[in-house]
Amino acid sequence: MLRYKLAISVALVTLWGIAALAQEAKVPVTVNPPQAYVFLDGKAIKEGRHITLKTTPGEHVISVYNYGYQGQIRHVDFIPGWNNVQLFTLEPSGAKVPGPYGLIQIEGPGHAAVLLNGTTPEYHVGHVDMFNNHIGWFQQLLVPPGTHQLTITRYGNTIWSGPVQVAAGQRVILYVPSGRRRIQVVKKEDKGPRLRFEAGIASAAVSVAPVSGTFSAGPSQVQCNGTAELAYSSVDTLHSSIRDEYGTRSLTSMSGEIPVQPKRTTTYYFEASGPGGMVKKDATVQVNSMVQSSLELTPAEVQYVKVGDKVLTQEPSELKWTATNANTISVTSIGNVAANGQQTVLPDPKQVAGPVNETKTYTLTAGNVCGGSDNRTAQLRVKGIIEPYILSVFFPTGYPDRSHPDTGLVASEQAHLMNVADVFALYAKDTPDAKIVLTGHADPRGTAKYNMTLSKRRVEVAKGFLVAHGVPGDKIVLKPMGKTQELAAAAVRQLEAESPFKAEQPKKQNARATWLAYNRRVDVEIQPADVQTSRFFPHQATDSPILAGTRWPRLRNVIKADQGSTSTVASAAGGRP
Repeated sequence: MLRYKLAISVALVTLWGIAALAQEAKVPVTVNPPQAYVFLDGKAIKEGRHITLKTTPGEHVISVYNYGYQGQIRHVDFIPGWNNVQLFTLEPSGAKVPGPYGLIQIEGPGHAAVLLNGTTPEYHVGHVDMFNNHIGWFQQLLVPPGTHQLTITRYGNTIWSGPVQVAAGQRVILYVPSGRRRIQVVKKEDKGPRLRFEAGIASAAVSVAPVSGTFSAGPSQVQCNGTAELAYSSVDTLHSSIRDEYGTRSLTSMSGEIPVQPKRTTTYYFEASGPGGMVKKDATVQVNSMVQSSLELTPAEVQYVKVGDKVLTQEPSELKWTATNANTISVTSIGNVAANGQQTVLPDPKQVAGPVNETKTYTLTAGNVCGGSDNRTAQLRVKGIIEPYILSVFFPTGYPDRSHPDTGLVASEQAHLMNVADVFALYAKDTPDAKIVLTGHADPRGTAKYNMTLSKRRVEVAKGFLVAHGVPGDKIVLKPMGKTQELAAAAVRQLEAESPFKAEQPKKQNARATWLAYNRRVDVEIQPADVQTSRFFPHQATDSPILAGTRWPRLRNVIKADQGSTSTVASAAGGRP
């Protein structure tokens, strides 16, 4: 029974072994030159003209290298069992290598691959058996003077790795795997130039070319968002890269130019490596992040005149700005703008009535993605006047009379004319043909001749007051109308209903007296602005009782009213009707 079980076990093991062998893939490889080294999936296998690679089925990478030749990499689909022969014929590459040289002699496992200054197959320079003898047959590795990182490897295992420093005309004998080394002076220094690869029946020499490269940035100083070109070149390198604070960029060519737009002063580091060593260089691009801007207004002071809802004068100002080295620029009340520009601004005062003396501030804000910024302000002074109304000027019954032609313009009406003078002075600055038309009226009592004379005296009194307050006489046109264009009672009632100047709780008024008072007035018109006075009777004025009286008031009461007395003056205080 025991023998039976043992026989079954042996049979099973045999079957498993046969199955395993059936799953192994074999690929014959033939290489030229015969000293070339074969790697499978990045692992050093063996040198030689004919070798067989054994591995699992599937896709694998075969790479073949011999220094001084162009390496080859091939992706091969391995099938179980024997596969077709893979033939690799390498082509020589590279010029002769100039001296001086240092020599490295390696004593260790002969079939192990030697990698110089890198750990991947492309850094292969030979195998140990090529560099382990200097007696009779010269087997030597010639390298640029300096420190080199050697890696001795086979079948994916690193046998030894470390730095080896060698000087010109010096031989370093390295013992692997102990790492012990001995230094000899070369009796007769070879200064070249030499071929990269030489091989005889029992001799070999590999001359490794030094790595060289250049790197520069131009221009070396840029504005924010400006472009600089990083120019690089390298000779005898396998890998090169450019690194900055954001990361590393691998380069796919031996030379070229790369545009960059740094957001701040940046140093770029160039590295190029090959079997002959590594070259490192750097270049700095200075970034000017400073933003320079300007903002100005011409003129810096403008006039604004408004009566009611009509703007008589609104002087423009030209807002002009510049900004350099900025990609975001904005101006208050305008929004985002271009780097250079100008725009006409027509400022509106904030206040709604009275003299205007305001300052409007415009601010330019400029910035860039490099952190630079600048702010500029410009102030515009707005001066002028805003009058919700220009009111007609009202007179007491019978005034001015023949004996007192300058009397009858009471204080409240003087104030109205002063407003007219102020408005006109500002309006006339930019309007050469500006003028004031004074149209005089009288109530229906009296003859046409008498009322025409009375309305004439009223416009002359108004003109005299305006002239005294700065209005040129030749800018005033007089139109005495007598009683030819009187307001009808219905028109007066409508004005009373619309008037904003009635007392909050007005006393009961005599409709006829109000109608008569409305017709004892001088209307004002500013031309060519086509602004006319509002014909609202000044009920709220302290001197309105004397204006509303239907009888001829005493002279002394009129004089007090002309002088601005605040006492209540009774109407119909005697005198002629």
